[in-house]
Amino acid sequence: MSGILIATLLATVSAKIPAGFSSGDLLYSDCGGSRQFVVGYVAGWLDKWNRDEYLARRIFTEVVPAPKAMVNSAYFANSVGVNVCVPVGTTAEAIGNTLCTFLEENPGIREATGDELMTTLIAYKYRCPVP
Repeated sequence: MSGILIATLLATVSAKIPAGFSSGDLLYSDCGGSRQFVVGYVAGWLDKWNRDEYLARRIFTEVVPAPKAMVNSAYFANSVGVNVCVPVGTTAEAIGNTLCTFLEENPGIREATGDELMTTLIAYKYRCPVP
């Protein structure tokens, strides 16, 4: 019974989130100010991507007969959707600044969702080198 209650509460809460919450226009509007929203969005997006990638690796290793060889692949991120190599020490603030510059230089893409913009930016800026 408690599972149904939790599901109902989550559905109610998620239904009240406004559409377009994380558009490029909204992100860009904060670029001229303190950028706290942009940095928070970037940190959240990266955390989610890391979690998704971790879960994909976990699922992948449980299915494939030779999991160590597959997990050690430097290009595993392609199966998650983005080939990402963010250098150690890169901060969410630095990526947020890059996102603001990207939005300023490309006004025609601001109607895209925050997720689409981050995926494009990260794939372009932090793509893993090809051997």
